[in-house]
Amino acid sequence: MRRQVSDPMAWDGDDKLAEETLEESEEFSGDLLKLTVNTVRRPDGSSGKREVVHHPGGVVVLPVLTGDGEEEVVLVRQYREPVGKPIWELPAGTLEEGETAQECARRELMEETSYRPGNLEKKVDLYTSPGYTDEILTLYLATGLKKLAPSEGLENPEDENLIVESFETEELVSMARNGDIADGKTLAGLFFLI
Repeated sequence: MRRQVSDPMAWDGDDKLAEETLEESEEFSGDLLKLTVNTVRRPDGSSGKREVVHHPGGVVVLPVLTGDGEEEVVLVRQYREPVGKPIWELPAGTLEEGETAQECARRELMEETSYRPGNLEKKVDLYTSPGYTDEILTLYLATGLKKLAPSEGLENPEDENLIVESFETEELVSMARNGDIADGKTLAGLFFLI
């Protein structure tokens, strides 16, 4: 029997799963991330430890180019130190202090791809890896893209070295199935194309 849920984010019985944070101990604080070790009380009354990486949040942008009846998605390829290799990704970035998610999406798209979005439509908030981080990325669909003129060019942040390429949707699906796209936020974004 299939269970009907009026609010899929809140299941009956969630209170039987919730843990109470009793103590939070900061173990590391860097320029971007903070790590805490939290002591929690489980629903059965026992206690446990949870390591949590705190992140300010960010955005991921699904930029869709249209023209001549064709539709392509713009990806960036950049080296990622944690995985030790370059990977294909949707443009993305971290929120700056005082910046809205939509402002961040516009800025990141222009910085990384040199495209200005005509329209940004919020699709979903993504928990990147809720087992250990509170990071949330807001996914935007960007349409009506216009290439920035050289005089409008933004300076890329000095830590970004990337290649920009556009792909047809069918090719992206094939790349994902073949493992050529393995970035989770990019795979989640592609869900909104198919």
